[in-house]
Parts: sequence; C-alpha cells; structure tokens
Amino acid sequence: MRQRRSRRDLLPVLLIAGGVLWLLFQTGFVPPRALSTLAFYWPLLLIGVGLDLLRARRPWTVPYTGLAVLVVVLAAIVLPPPGAGTSLTRFREPVDAARAASVRLELSSAPTHVFAAPDGAALLDAEIRGRPAATFDVRGGRDKTVTVRARDRGPWPPTSIGTRRWDLGLGRSLPLDLTVDGGSGAATLDLDGLQLTALRTDVGSGSVTLSLPGQVERYRARVDGGSGAARIAVPSGASLELALDTGSGPTQLTLPPSGRVVVTLRSGSGPVTIDVPDGAAARLEVRDDGSGPLRVASFLTRRSGSGDTGVWESGGATGAPADLLITVASAGSGSITIR
Repeated sequence: MRQRRSRRDLLPVLLIAGGVLWLLFQTGFVPPRALSTLAFYWPLLLIGVGLDLLRARRPWTVPYTGLAVLVVVLAAIVLPPPGAGTSLTRFREPVDAARAASVRLELSSAPTHVFAAPDGAALLDAEIRGRPAATFDVRGGRDKTVTVRARDRGPWPPTSIGTRRWDLGLGRSLPLDLTVDGGSGAATLDLDGLQLTALRTDVGSGSVTLSLPGQVERYRARVDGGSGAARIAVPSGASLELALDTGSGPTQLTLPPSGRVVVTLRSGSGPVTIDVPDGAAARLEVRDDGSGPLRVASFLTRRSGSGDTGVWESGGATGAPADLLITVASAGSGSITIR
C-alpha cells in the first residue's frame, strides 16, 4: 500500500520541484552556469524517475530521482558549463604552385561539413570546433597530398559536446582526388563546384548526405556503405561512373534528368532506393536477384529476363544509348526500389 502511494505521490512532487526551479531561474536566483548544466545533464532525471517507477532496489532508501537531482547539482558546482572552453582550430593551405592534389579526410564523431571553399586560392580552409581536434599533414609541391584526421581525445570532461563541428572547405581551382573516410558523426559532403578526378567515400556508422559535382568532365566515384544512412544526389549534366556498395544502413540515390551516369550497385542488408526522373532515358539491368524484394517503377518496361532478373528500359531509351544506366551486379537481403 505504501509503495502504491509513493508512486502516486511522485508526479506531484516532481511538478512542485519543477515549478520551484523554474521560479528560481526566472528570478535570477540560480546563475546561468547551473541552467546550462541542467540543460545538458537533464536526462539523468529521466533515468532516476524511470528507476523509481520500476521500484528498483534503492540504496539507503533514497529515491533515485533524488540521487539524480543531487548529481546534477554537484555537476553545476564542480564542472564547467557545457561548451565552456571550446577549442577552435583554423588551418589554411594555399594552392601555391600545385596543379593537382590528393585529399584524404578521416572524419570523427563530430558533425562535419565538406564544401567548395569560396576562396579560390585555398586548397584547404578548415575550421575545427571542440573535440576531437584534427591534425593536418601536407606534402608535395606541384602534386600536393593533404591528410586531415582526428587527433586523440581530449581530457575529461568533454565540455565541448554539443558545440563540436568540422567545417572543411576544399579548393575548387584544381583537380582533386578525394577520399573521405566517414566516422560516427553526421557528415554533409557538398561537393558541387569541385573538379574531381576520383572520389572514394566510406559511409561509416554516421549518416552521410552526399551531393556530387555536376561537372562535364567524366569522373569516377565509389561509395562504400556502412551502418549509417546515406543520401546521394547527382546534379543535372553530370558525367559519372558510380560504384555503389551498400551496407546495413538505408541508401537513397537521386539521379538527374540529364547527363551521362553509369551506376553499378552491389547491395547489402540495408534498403536501397534509386529515384529516376520522369522522361529520362534510363536502362536497368539486374544480374542478381538476391534474397530481398525488387520493385521497379511502371515507366520502366521489361525487355528481357524473368523474375527479378532481366533488362528494363524507359521509353526514351528504346533503340538508343541510355543516359542513365543502372546495373545491379549483386543483391543482398535488403530491398531494392527503382522509382
């Protein structure tokens, strides 16, 4: 009976405590330092409430919610506010006499944005906020090699969590051979405007949003999927050979209405969706049906084969070379949707 009543009284107690804290913040009695700490460590309160509702065994008969409040208060007193002392590193490598460059980016757990640098004289213009920091290795003269990788973790506590970010601007004035090794953080690779000769991307465990260049000069790209989600967009006018090896994460590829794009797909356990624009001259060749389902859009007409293998073409590709050629070289257990 007492246990039922304690559970029933828990919500009013939490409401009263929340109201008192809110009034203290509103009146300025509690310093902003404690407010930022509470905003950062508040999930501990949820854990405490959950343990109390489960009636887990309590040490010293103290409710877990009370222990969680005590930990948050001690953190506000002892630890610096989240985001305090966030490190900022800037690095700039000029093009100088370089005529071509090989760039390797080994990403970390921090959110990352890779883009074409607005400064045409810069080969790499980087800004690293928070931990982990990055190291930069530059070699060569006319053919430069640039490597960016995460440095060892910083000291505890990781007060820069929430303010971490990598912004990496790449030179648009010279041909680039680019390799991106994904980490656990989300990555946005906005590569339109770059002059790529080749691209290799490993998705990793973090999500990746990849916008490829729409350059007329033909180049090759390879995307190796991981457990993170991948969204890939090819702009109009691109001339590209894309090798797409997916993993367990979902993958979405958006093809352009114009250009010359050849896609070779080797799918894994994650679902794959390929968007083909209406009216495009497209050809689909499925050589391996795998164990996952295949869904083909109605505007693609089967020309040969049976079951989930064969050749499909759109009306614009009949009797003419296709602008969009999609080949499913091998299929795994994940679904493949062409729409």
